[in-house]
Amino acid sequence: MQNRLTNQSNNTLQNVIASKLARSVFAGFEAMFSQFLNITLGAQSRFEQRQYHSVQSAMRERLQVYEREVKNVSEAVRVIAYAELTCPQTWQLAKNIYGDMVQNHENKPIAHTFFNSTFGAIWDDKKIRTVHLFVLKAKYRSEPRSYESLVSRVSLHNGFNNAVKTLITNQVFRVPFSHLERDVATLQSTLMQGAKQQCKQVYELINLNDGYIEYANSLFFRNKACYLIGRCIAKNGDNMPFAIAILNTDEGLKLDAVMMGADQLSLLFGFARTYFMVDTDKPARYVDYLSVLMPHKQRFELFNAIGFIKHAKTEFYRHKVDTTKNSPANFKYVKAPGTPGMVMLVFTIEGLDYVYKVIKDKFSAPKTATKAQVKEKYNFVKQADRVGRLVDTHEFRYLAFDLSRFSDELLEQMKSQIGSSIVISCKALILKHVYVERKMTPLNLYINQCDNKTLESVMHDYGKAIKELAGANIFPGDMLMKNFGVTRWGRVVFYDFDEICPLTDCNFRDVPYTQNALEELSSNSYFDIAENDIFPSQFKVFFSANDIAFNYFNNEHSNLFLATFWQSCQQQIHNGYLPDVYPYKQSWRF
Repeated sequence: MQNRLTNQSNNTLQNVIASKLARSVFAGFEAMFSQFLNITLGAQSRFEQRQYHSVQSAMRERLQVYEREVKNVSEAVRVIAYAELTCPQTWQLAKNIYGDMVQNHENKPIAHTFFNSTFGAIWDDKKIRTVHLFVLKAKYRSEPRSYESLVSRVSLHNGFNNAVKTLITNQVFRVPFSHLERDVATLQSTLMQGAKQQCKQVYELINLNDGYIEYANSLFFRNKACYLIGRCIAKNGDNMPFAIAILNTDEGLKLDAVMMGADQLSLLFGFARTYFMVDTDKPARYVDYLSVLMPHKQRFELFNAIGFIKHAKTEFYRHKVDTTKNSPANFKYVKAPGTPGMVMLVFTIEGLDYVYKVIKDKFSAPKTATKAQVKEKYNFVKQADRVGRLVDTHEFRYLAFDLSRFSDELLEQMKSQIGSSIVISCKALILKHVYVERKMTPLNLYINQCDNKTLESVMHDYGKAIKELAGANIFPGDMLMKNFGVTRWGRVVFYDFDEICPLTDCNFRDVPYTQNALEELSSNSYFDIAENDIFPSQFKVFFSANDIAFNYFNNEHSNLFLATFWQSCQQQIHNGYLPDVYPYKQSWRF
């Protein structure tokens, strides 16, 4: 009898503690979401006042909100749980209670991820079973929901041109448009021409004044611009998505460009861009809507684009597991194409557009950095304005893979090069720490498989990428072509971050002149070199294997070999200048 009463008492205590844990995590989630939204709510005001440095500060601040609140909740939970902190049964109960609490919550999927993050922060490197997480089961996956409350529509009954004008004048700003009639006329003709080329059914019904224009009620803010997202829809369901870029100039607001069709919108939502700020308390529904506009985009890409990067990781993991399960058994993880890295081991699998990067246990000479320093570099990139030239990364701890999917060759390399990061448990290979990046064609491979016209174009973009990074106060460090990739749009993006740093931390110098030929030929330097000294004239060595590529590059970007160019970039940064970088082609601008 006494034992039964003791067990009942213990069960009651466990339920009480589990309930408190669930409530604490939920309170933390609500606090996190409120802070995230409060920062986002200021986006339009910053845009209207052209406070572009504040835009960047707000973005960095918003990136800190999630981790900060997870830490706060973890500390509270340690106090609440006390002896039950590492009791699996208590956490299982807490998960069930929490699941009931958020069952009808508008942002249930993001709330689930917050619980996962808190549990992971508490258990850290202990064996974490998915039974304690909201991850793979079908009931944890969101089904598309109605987005009717997020959009408005303008009928074409009074003519397409009137509908387009209404679309623009319905947007409320504190700043007036400088040339509204002219801009609207250009937008009208551009949308009409785009429909004619991309969606003839929409074009035909536009001319019949049939259908409507649908647009998202919330504007999408990023850097110096805001974007009006929507689509032209015919009554038969055919549609053409669009994104209208609005800038705030010295003269007032200006319609700058329009992107039409899913492919062009995809460029705007690219993986090398900074995150949007979207004024909404229903981000999951916005992802549902964006998925309709860009059906080829994965959900994790869209959550990432609007700043919910932690939940994007959850969605990516589901995508990874599903892709592996649905791929043929002979699809194996293999070493990624390209020159092997000195710092990272990189692998991928057929059918997945991503690569996995793990820091090596021992770096190849002449690399001298530590693992901690490499992690700092990747964190620096996460906080930076990537200006469309730095690939975004997802950082995972204890990411599990199907062991049978690894080729024997890769498995041997992993054991020898990243052995300290590997845990093999039954049929799983677990990586203690790994970065996930978008798969691209390495630039050094790309230039060997393209014609001269394409080579000229990509060399132009290579130099442009370096200059745009410089304008954003970013120096890549190692600018060898093997560290850059080419996207499906032919755009050059940097992806090797172990030597990246703020441009203003560098000291750009010319090689001192000497009249002594023997000094120039000596293997030892004939002058003092500090750790942060950079000699741009030596960058030409990056092209030593391809004279044609060098000539194309040198024709347009020879100033990159001059210390004065880099020094002038530093001066502009010190003066507070932020260059204009457009996430769309110049030819698309009005």
